[in-house]
Amino acid sequence: MLRNMGKRAISTWVFFFIFGSVLWAFEPDASMRTLEPQRPAYVSGELLVKYRPSLSDAAALYYQTHWGVSSVRRFKTIGVHHIRLPEDMTVEEALEVYRSDPGVEYAEPNYIRRACLMPIDPDFDKLWGLHNTGQTGGTDDADIDCPEAWDITTGSSDVIIAVIDSGVDYNYPDLAANVWTNPGEIPGDGQDNDGNGHVDDVMGWDFVDNDNDPMDSDDHGTHVAGTIAAVGNNSVGITGVCWAAKIMALRFLDAFGVGTTDKAISAIEYANDKGAHIINNSWGGPGESLFLKDAIDASAAVVVCAAGNTGTNNDSTPFYPASFSSANIVAVAATDQNDELAWFSNYGITSVDVAAPGTNIYSCRPARQTVWIDDFEGSFNWTTGGTNDTWNTTSSLSYSSSYSLEDSPAGDYQNDTESWAKTPVLNLSSYNGAKLEFKLRGISESYFDLLYVQSSPDGSSWTDQDILIGSTVYDAISGTFSGNWFTASVDLGAYDGSSTVHIRFYFLTDSSITYDGWYIDDVTLTAASSSYDGTEYQYMQGTSMAAPHVSGLAALIKALNTSLTNIEITAAIEHSVDPKASLSGLVSTGGRVNAYNALTPPSAPSSLSATAASASQIDLSWTDSSLNESGFKIERKTESGGTFSQITTVAPNVTSYSDTGLSASTAYYYRVRAYNWIDNSGYSNEASATTPAPPPSDSGRDICFIQAAAHQSFIGNHFICGVSPALVILLFGLVGFATGISLKHRRARPKA
Repeated sequence: MLRNMGKRAISTWVFFFIFGSVLWAFEPDASMRTLEPQRPAYVSGELLVKYRPSLSDAAALYYQTHWGVSSVRRFKTIGVHHIRLPEDMTVEEALEVYRSDPGVEYAEPNYIRRACLMPIDPDFDKLWGLHNTGQTGGTDDADIDCPEAWDITTGSSDVIIAVIDSGVDYNYPDLAANVWTNPGEIPGDGQDNDGNGHVDDVMGWDFVDNDNDPMDSDDHGTHVAGTIAAVGNNSVGITGVCWAAKIMALRFLDAFGVGTTDKAISAIEYANDKGAHIINNSWGGPGESLFLKDAIDASAAVVVCAAGNTGTNNDSTPFYPASFSSANIVAVAATDQNDELAWFSNYGITSVDVAAPGTNIYSCRPARQTVWIDDFEGSFNWTTGGTNDTWNTTSSLSYSSSYSLEDSPAGDYQNDTESWAKTPVLNLSSYNGAKLEFKLRGISESYFDLLYVQSSPDGSSWTDQDILIGSTVYDAISGTFSGNWFTASVDLGAYDGSSTVHIRFYFLTDSSITYDGWYIDDVTLTAASSSYDGTEYQYMQGTSMAAPHVSGLAALIKALNTSLTNIEITAAIEHSVDPKASLSGLVSTGGRVNAYNALTPPSAPSSLSATAASASQIDLSWTDSSLNESGFKIERKTESGGTFSQITTVAPNVTSYSDTGLSASTAYYYRVRAYNWIDNSGYSNEASATTPAPPPSDSGRDICFIQAAAHQSFIGNHFICGVSPALVILLFGLVGFATGISLKHRRARPKA
């Protein structure tokens, strides 16, 4: 990616974006090597040819007579001949002959066409970003053309994509077959077999709780993973952009979507160490960390980053890691079903590279199970205590049924209260991804009278837990939450596998101002489940949802050509976008990614013309017929029957070139073709021009002179070489006549 370096600082927190809300949470290398292309399939020994109308019958007869081609049929309405080649002529050889013939308008292989591969997954029609038919009220074909791309490749299980996020539900039916497992680790032996500092990291690693279980307790990472590589064509749910790949689950965001830079760096280093080809970062924040950039720069992966969801310009207000200048980053904005920039999406003509679908994206949701619940309708079996303890159930307010838990059912709470209500002992020995959820409403003095949620492994040493309400994380609750019930949640993943867990609500007040206090209902402990009923899908939106479309595309490109580097894959993505007026000036490529473009060779340029500009220069111009070229190769020869050789390459979207240093009075022949990471295009038409003779030189006056013998004089100092003989005779006559008159007059003049 091309971008400017911004000022540097060190960041502590990074955040991810979801639903448009903040949770506190190549130019190609000119030396690009020859690739191993997959060419479009075509019928061997056949061509489709259109001759110029005035020459059509004669040209067809000529090729039949002199080259041994035969006619299969002629399409009368468009004047195209379907021909069969002689057995000793290849399609490539025939194309070179026909395309060098000025009597031929077009010649091309008889390409094999197939129905676009459509998966049989039942919810595929909900994936407008992959195939948009207007099914959601959007614009037909405002998508990344996945069915067309799947005719070329559907991916490979050799491609590893690290999802650095809130974890991944690795048991999920539509993901399990595509989940990466560590080949260097022996499951369950309690050893660090691969010596990477992580014991039994078979499924990846959880950098939040520092254990080997990267289960998703937030939904975000699993949704991202589904868009990238949900198993395709398996008659289950949805399909990812890449049907076959390996998702490496690395958890650094907690159940609230919050992570820190040190954990992000650890996850990236893990991905680098384990050979991830693509890293998806659907998160970010405003603080620039040089250490985070260093980790990305050291990666051999394509690093796909969400641009952010504040609707701001990243060029002026950077969002990291998307705004880093790292060459292997692809920064992604979000588009809607009409190919417009999503209302929430960040943008930046310098710092954001491409756009991808990011609104109303349907994907996987982890399955959850209820471990324990109390709606306070039965007997009250909590333990209460502390100073001014009045905790109990009440019927004055409730979220469900008739009762809720309240700190002071009889009225306002008291000053100088330090009381608590504790759940029964909870057992999480068989669970992972644990999370506490409850309903809350009430009021207390802001900043002074505080409600905490605390946890303990033994009932005596207590830890304050962060509380997520809406999109805000609180360390304690105070102020007003009235009028409606609010959903609150607490991440208890640190207690996964523990047989003894204590949870309590702890209320601490000062000595002034009291209020009604806090009502709590439907306290529920949930955990990840491996039981699914087919309803575990959901819609989300954000640049977090746009980025995985690009990661899936990167995986398809890598699957098609495993020799490509991260920089080449980045270039392939950025040079194959669908240009959109709605994105011009907003992202550096001005377009939305297109999977089919990224997997196909470019189209041949057309309308090549050559004009002699001087005795040593010929100017070329042509029409760019492609959207996905890496550049153009220009070839030249000096005889009509000679051999072409490449003289230079020019950048993508360039449609002219001046060939200089040529010889005068020489005919030059040219042809041009586009190239990209997949293959070369066919050749353009041939064009030729002849350089003129050189202009006369005025630097050597003795080179050209004419001596006037009759008058013993010469005019060479004033004579221009190249004048015709007739003009020379006329000039001599005029000079002689004028000289004669001059002498005559001189002789007739009387003496003084």
